[in-house]
Formats: sequence, structure tokens, C-alpha cells
Amino acid sequence: MSQTLMIPSAQRQISPVVISTALGHDGRGIFPYTLLPGYRRLLAAVRDTGATVFTKSATRFKRRGNFIPANPLTWKYIRRLPDMGLLNAYGLTNAGVEACALDIRRACDLGFKIIPNLYPEFIKGTDTAIQETLVAVETYRQHLGPLFRALELNYSCPNSEEAIAKNVVQAIQCTRKVRSLYPQLFLIAKLSICHPYEFAQELERIGVNALHAVNTIPYNIVFPLQRSPLNEVSGGGVSGGPAFELAYKYNQELRSKVDLLLIMGCGVTCADDVRRYFDLGADAVSLCTLALRKPQAAAGIVLKFNG
Repeated sequence: MSQTLMIPSAQRQISPVVISTALGHDGRGIFPYTLLPGYRRLLAAVRDTGATVFTKSATRFKRRGNFIPANPLTWKYIRRLPDMGLLNAYGLTNAGVEACALDIRRACDLGFKIIPNLYPEFIKGTDTAIQETLVAVETYRQHLGPLFRALELNYSCPNSEEAIAKNVVQAIQCTRKVRSLYPQLFLIAKLSICHPYEFAQELERIGVNALHAVNTIPYNIVFPLQRSPLNEVSGGGVSGGPAFELAYKYNQELRSKVDLLLIMGCGVTCADDVRRYFDLGADAVSLCTLALRKPQAAAGIVLKFNG
């Protein structure tokens, strides 16, 4: 596999505020949100300021999760919570890397700054997951060319079959293999609040360039005394306001454990939350649920910090 196409300048190209997952699998937006004026203003702000966009996760092959946009019976797997929160058991529904890469290229051609997010399916076995990850990298290279400078590896989806707290060894093996074959690719690992800090430290040792912490938080961690309304699909993950303090505390400790570029996120509902993360030592701050619940407010934050 070739190692010549990646450009190690992605660190300088990650904007102070990034948008994570909320603009879909290609970064151009999610229908029907794209019908909303506030969401369209967010898309314009993202493009005009050159904000970094992390896509929703793709898998090597097409995957049918819990939430199917065309099936109203599955819409129950995404629910609003108080305090600008969101509960989702999306389940990684996506069209596969090949289709997503083609759409990402179209988004890049429109002026969006996209970093693909890939989910290695360790439930298939470590060797298979790693091989599929390598094929995915080559697919992105083929379709994105020199635009493919960075990749986010999602090791932290709470709506998957495997236990994310137990995938540390597999994730380290996967990261080590990708790094050995693509030494110039800017690698970002997306972490869970369930991951031990030693995992982040080992990722730093083997050459990850940045960490993104944290992903949505399992419902039973945010609300330990309550039964999740999505209990039949492992409870789902909580983002937005109810998740902020837990995410903040995790990042506070994480910042003291690693020297890597650290993208802090989860739970941001206003500009003050963004400032709190920056005051904590964040190199960048990610917005997700806010972009869906109050996209106009998210647009204001993007313009304020990236403009």
C-alpha cells in the first residue's frame, strides 16, 4: 500500500470549533434538517469559516442499524431529552465506505473541510476489522486524493454490539497497523467515557496525532437510577446538556494525562460551555447535538470562534 499521498499538516487545519456527526455521513447536511433555515445558516457558517467537519461513522460495508431514516417505525430510536439533550440508538446505519467516500468528495468540492470518521467493526473479529479498516483507508485515498489528510477512528460508539470498555486491545492493534502503513496520515481516535486513561496514553505512544473525547455517554451512566426508554437496544447514548458535566470531568483528567492535540466535546449547549472546554486546555471543541437542536445557536458559535 502506498504511503505517499497523506499530508501531515492536518493539525493546523483543525478549526477551533468543529462540527461532529451533525452534518451527516458526507458533511453536507442531514435531510430533513436541511429544510430548516437555522440549519442552512449553520451549513453556510461552516463553509464560510472553513470549520472542520467530522462525518458520521461509516463502516467498510453497508450497515443497517436501528434507525432507518426512511422507516418512521424506527424514528423512536432518536429522542429529545430535557436540557437540550438527545438520546439516540442510531446503531451506525450507513451506506458503506465506498458510497460515503464519493459523497465526501462532493462535499469537499463544494468547499467543506471534511475529516471522515470510520468505525472498525471488531464484532467481526480483530483481524477482519483491521483488514476492513485498511481497505477503507485505501478507498478514501482513491476517491479523495490529496484531500484525504486525516482520519478519525471511532472506538466509542455506545450503540454497537461490542462492549466499548473492552475494545482497548483491539483498538490499539488496529491503530498500530494503520500507523505503520500510513505514517503521514493524521490519525484521530474518538474515545468513550468508558475508556481508561491508560488507553489514551497508549494511543499517544503508538503515534496517534489527536484524541476526540468524548462520544455520546451510555444512558445508564448519565441516569444510573433510571431505566432507558431504549433499553431493548442497549439503552442508547446521551448527548447534549445532561452529558456535559460527566464529559467535562473526563476531559479534565484526560488533559493531565496526555500531551496530544485534544478535541473536547459532548454536552455543549452554549458559548459558555465552549469557553469552559478551552479554559480546561482543549485545542478544539466539537459541537454535535446543539447543531441539531438549535442549529442557529451553533452557527453563532462557529462564527464567533472560527470567524
